[in-house]
Amino acid sequence: MAASTIKNIAIVSNTSWYIYNFRKGLLKELIKSGYTIYAISPRDYFVKEIEALGCNFIELTNINNQGKNPLQDILLTLELKKILKKNQIQCCLFYTPKINIYGNVAIKFTKIRAISTINGLGFVFNEDQPKWLKFTVRQLYKFAFKKLSAIFFQNEEDKKFFLDSNIILPSQNISVVRGSGVNIFEFNYKNSFNPTDKLVFLLSARLIKEKGLYEYFEAAKELKEKYHSVTFALLGLPANNPSSVSLNTIDEFHKNGIIDYWGVSDNISQILNEVDVMVLPSYYREGVPRVLIEGLAKGLPIITTNNVGCRETVDDFKNGFLVPIKDVPSLKLAIEKMINMPMEERIAMGEQSRQKAITEFDEAFNHKKYLQVIKVIFDGLQN
Repeated sequence: MAASTIKNIAIVSNTSWYIYNFRKGLLKELIKSGYTIYAISPRDYFVKEIEALGCNFIELTNINNQGKNPLQDILLTLELKKILKKNQIQCCLFYTPKINIYGNVAIKFTKIRAISTINGLGFVFNEDQPKWLKFTVRQLYKFAFKKLSAIFFQNEEDKKFFLDSNIILPSQNISVVRGSGVNIFEFNYKNSFNPTDKLVFLLSARLIKEKGLYEYFEAAKELKEKYHSVTFALLGLPANNPSSVSLNTIDEFHKNGIIDYWGVSDNISQILNEVDVMVLPSYYREGVPRVLIEGLAKGLPIITTNNVGCRETVDDFKNGFLVPIKDVPSLKLAIEKMINMPMEERIAMGEQSRQKAITEFDEAFNHKKYLQVIKVIFDGLQN
């Protein structure tokens, strides 16, 4: 095959779960457009789903998402460089922080082009993290992103942070998209609702404290004493993380009748048909939380924090409520407003959410932008 006819793209992430659940639609569009796709990530349950889309899967072994061992990161960089060279990759789509940094280091001094997507800044830039760690990660980003072909952000605040920190330059190809987007047909508008006295609230997230789990538990504990039939559900994966909230802790709240733990699910759209209100009291540095976008598409009112990434999903008092971070009384008040609101008003809020999903968060908008940028990159490679 002549070099000019090769159209090899690698999509690289820290989990196969992420690639399939968050980028499935984009992969389909790329394959439809004639690109050969290599999905590179650790092996998990979703590998067979990725391969069923028509992608080539390559296992990534030297990655520890929470590790701070420089040797491990060097091995990751070398492994990525070897994989990309062996498979004649011309363009990489990098996702998640470690992959964004060490993937771009791996292609330094090669002709491989890359698009990095910043889907939130994560733990490192939380206010309680040490200054030396923030400085180190900023410098790593700055080194990795120098001469990067294109950068996608999920909110304006992260873009501003990268520009103000001199990690990137205004002259670089910078785009802002609204989160990862959602398939508005797969996440169709729900058309059945629980009676007011049996409302179901759901927090769906990785089980880490920064997602506002303890604030949710505390608000639920107080409200359960007054509204016995209201359900406060929790859905999510346990996390291998210093901030992880243990299943033992969750089980205690479950046994005491405060929280209904629903475990994990591969069919979120179906789960959300049982839910009346989405809740995410996050103080994590989000991009735009995917679960809130999914809630919008299903036509659910949203209660979330006035926090980076989260506030993008709510027009306050129109399709939900914004509350301050780490503020249990405000969270409790917002939930109670939903409980006491006439059903017609709550349904109207959900209809506003659905409309917001269609006009702002349809994944088709994102796909179009990625395809445009990728085409420019490949046109440049052929010249």
